[in-house]
Amino acid sequence: MGTYISKLKDFEKGLNFKKKGITITVSGKTGVGKTVISKTLAKIFKLKHVSAGDIFRAEAKRRKLALEEFSKIREPEIDIELDKRTLELAKKGNVVLNGRLTGWVAGDNADIRMWVKAPMRLKAKRVAKRDKLTIKEAKEKIKKRDEYDAKVYKKLYGIDINDTSIYNLIITNGDIPLEKLKKLVVSKVKKLLGEKR
Repeated sequence: MGTYISKLKDFEKGLNFKKKGITITVSGKTGVGKTVISKTLAKIFKLKHVSAGDIFRAEAKRRKLALEEFSKIREPEIDIELDKRTLELAKKGNVVLNGRLTGWVAGDNADIRMWVKAPMRLKAKRVAKRDKLTIKEAKEKIKKRDEYDAKVYKKLYGIDINDTSIYNLIITNGDIPLEKLKKLVVSKVKKLLGEKR
């Protein structure tokens, strides 16, 4: 029970929060649309939205480093501290947690653990637009980032980020219009929450 990351189990034992409301995690690789989905869910279900990426970017900015540079030089302690904060939020409830590892970190504290996937061409299009890159540059950036993160999580926590067996909802963010995707996600989440009550 609790977090699925063994390195965080002792920390979790010291947390004595009474959970209020639901916890939803939205995970996935680079450019799959985690943010738009998690913000939609936060709005519909009146939950707080917390992005692990925003916390990470804020730390990089505080250190006056580019995100890629910070990613390469960061100490394992930074990831662990960030994940401890995420776990606290998951246990308190009333939150949508958006990040690659949020499903693993929250574990059974989350009512919904969602994994979002998308084809490379769509991921590259999103990242190119967001980061003002060419499609080719975006594909390269995605590939490097995902490979690097997979190595970090394996080394730090012994987990395989490609293992989707921990998720109770998998969403494919493909060629459907955004509004249709939002409606689909919300209806699936409502159905799952209804089954859990």
